[in-house]
Amino acid sequence: MSVYLISGDESLISLELTTLVDRLVGDNDRSMMVDDFDCSDSTFAIGGVADALTTMSLFMERKVVVLRHLQDLLAEDVDTFVAAIDACIEEVDLVITSTGRVVKAVSDACKRAKAETIGAAVVSNQNERIKWVETKLVEAGFTYSPDAGRLIASWFGGDHARIAGLLATLTSAYGEGAKLSRSDIEVFLGEAGSVAPWDLTDAVDAGDSTKALLMLHRMMGDSHPLQILALLANRYAQMMKIDGRGVRTAADAVEILGGKEFTARKVLEQYQRLGSAGISRAISLIATADLDLRGGKDWEPELVMEVLVARLSRLGGAAPQRARAYKR
Repeated sequence: MSVYLISGDESLISLELTTLVDRLVGDNDRSMMVDDFDCSDSTFAIGGVADALTTMSLFMERKVVVLRHLQDLLAEDVDTFVAAIDACIEEVDLVITSTGRVVKAVSDACKRAKAETIGAAVVSNQNERIKWVETKLVEAGFTYSPDAGRLIASWFGGDHARIAGLLATLTSAYGEGAKLSRSDIEVFLGEAGSVAPWDLTDAVDAGDSTKALLMLHRMMGDSHPLQILALLANRYAQMMKIDGRGVRTAADAVEILGGKEFTARKVLEQYQRLGSAGISRAISLIATADLDLRGGKDWEPELVMEVLVARLSRLGGAAPQRARAYKR
């Protein structure tokens, strides 16, 4: 018996679940080997799960029991589920998914069963996102060109769940264990994925107007211009919070801004690059864009945002207003 607990972001859980179940089933008939239950289903009954965990398969030497959305398991069903985990027979592999907190009784039962925990968290850092994509390519049995991971990670952006579909398509097209070139992958990428907020702000901070405008156009497919404007306004508002307060290190910035040190460091470094005058100029540009979006200028919203992002990027690429006090 093996128990697996997949927890984290809903968009990634399905990918981890598909990969794991495919590995457990192997070349066997999935329809005969897998019993699938969903706690969020109105017809869900815990008795079926208990029976599946404690009885042999009629047709196969082993079976896989999948329990989805553990966070929706009713309180009155917890004891029955815990007892079923403790009584699970050796020929059964149990896979649990959860996007919320796992109640202590179930967590303790998983520990007794020596469960393997699989995290399904959204990867925000671009380098880590590339490594994550490369891991999925390796797990799928592919060898690939050096830039394949970066290509996929950049194209899909925050739409991590689309990786599963891409891998299935690539397997169908080229076969298992194929070596993939950039062109092999490009033809199956489809529409560009959503963009994480930091993809836009990082490009603006770096003064890369070309990339910033590309990220803006992709974001406007999913977000209203005023939402994007609010994102940018919050970015410079964070810099204003540390303006004139003698902040010299990322740790100092965390005390004021809260959150993670990595994020605070990025805010601090851009503040030190722009200086008080640059930040004031950015806030002024954002305020003007806000008025223009609300009818102050007879421009399309897309044009208002393009001009704003281009101007902010120009500020980001300007020479530092003063020497940096922060050292890595």
